[in-house]
Amino acid sequence: MTVASPSPAASAGGRRVDARTLPGPRGAPLVGALPSILREGMFPFLLRCRERYGDAFRVPLVGQRSLALLAHPDAFEAVLVSQRDAFEKGWFYAPARAFVGQGLVTSEGAYWARQRRMMQPTFRPRCIHALLPAMAACVDDMLDVWERRARTGEVFDLYAEMMRLTQRIVGRTLFGVDLGATSQDTTRAVTESIEIVGDRISAGLNIPLAIPTPKNRRFKRALRDLDHLIYGIIEHARRHPDRDAPTLLDSIIAARDEESGESMTDAQIRDEILTLYLAGHETTALTLTWTFAILARHAEVAARVADEAARAESPTPSDPGYLDSLTYIRMVIDEVLRFRPPAWMVGRVATREVAVAGHRIPAGCGAMLGIYFLHRHPDFWDDPESFRPERFTAEAIAARHRYAYLPFITGPRVCIGNRFSLYESALAISMIARRFRVMLASDEAIGLHASATLRPDRPVRVRVAAL
Repeated sequence: MTVASPSPAASAGGRRVDARTLPGPRGAPLVGALPSILREGMFPFLLRCRERYGDAFRVPLVGQRSLALLAHPDAFEAVLVSQRDAFEKGWFYAPARAFVGQGLVTSEGAYWARQRRMMQPTFRPRCIHALLPAMAACVDDMLDVWERRARTGEVFDLYAEMMRLTQRIVGRTLFGVDLGATSQDTTRAVTESIEIVGDRISAGLNIPLAIPTPKNRRFKRALRDLDHLIYGIIEHARRHPDRDAPTLLDSIIAARDEESGESMTDAQIRDEILTLYLAGHETTALTLTWTFAILARHAEVAARVADEAARAESPTPSDPGYLDSLTYIRMVIDEVLRFRPPAWMVGRVATREVAVAGHRIPAGCGAMLGIYFLHRHPDFWDDPESFRPERFTAEAIAARHRYAYLPFITGPRVCIGNRFSLYESALAISMIARRFRVMLASDEAIGLHASATLRPDRPVRVRVAAL
């Protein structure tokens, strides 16, 4: 594999950007590096290129497209904050738009700004606090089942269990309904859709959805199932709003744009609700799965988590003050999000030639911000392959580069649901740790499967023991 040195393109104003040309694999005519990506998988391919080319490199894709992998905090700051006007979501998120439409993750410009304004009040702290009892009730229901599993020594898949839990939590808090009855079908639809979207992002060349390939048929069936579920819930919420205990959906339906006074259409609500459903379902399930899989191999850390959960004073586990007092558990969550970030990358597309962290990004080039690689950068993380919650003491955070840790990204498009996710994770971890010890059923290594999210590469088989 040789290093390419393409000629720099002129900027939008005709002036060339004074910066280094990105190194990277040359690739083959017309198809670029696609054969290597398909043979190895996007994630292993990027791991290998990162080892060879460093913090920034360019990968040729199909036709004239290319992708720049960026892994330095300065590059994240440039793309997401100081030079964000030179980037858009563009073609990078076209596969996701086929799934979630014009939700907050995929929309842009004035439309995105309007939707963000309307959605932001829904995620104020007091609104999230009001949802904590519903979250706790879902965890309690699951732990009642675990009592039986502890008695019988049953082995079960932790990832599947956490997916069911977070689905129920999202159903209760987002929709005000129990999705338990549709759990298996809905989980299948979600996981299949995310997997296919991730594959389409990675491939760079996709067969149009109108062509009935087996994968396209599975995707369209999953999307049809989710649309049927979500539009039915929206219709029910419009007809029967819960005035006593409003859900996030009730708040979104009631939202009005402060400038125009307009509300959202059902199609707009569908896009936002589906976006929130996915963000609140699989990513948090992955955080919880990775947490207990890692704690099972770090007995001292697990003991400190259980001790803090038991010692913290609170009449109920859903008390926000109690959850805010769980400083060590929050350190563990932060280290899990560093070590196994569910959202392992985000993407942008350069709208003009621009210099990022000393490298030239051509107009039209995709910028893949590799969160997984950022969180392992050896200049900012000592022994990055070790799991150490102490990285997140207040002193350690203050001493570190501001943009070295970005599980929810940063800038104006920082994840709107980050507070929801962190509260949900802390609540579930503390409630589980108070009552159970989670043990891996075998010593086999759990590898990584990176698609749109960073999943375990196999079922995470566990047993639980009551404390």
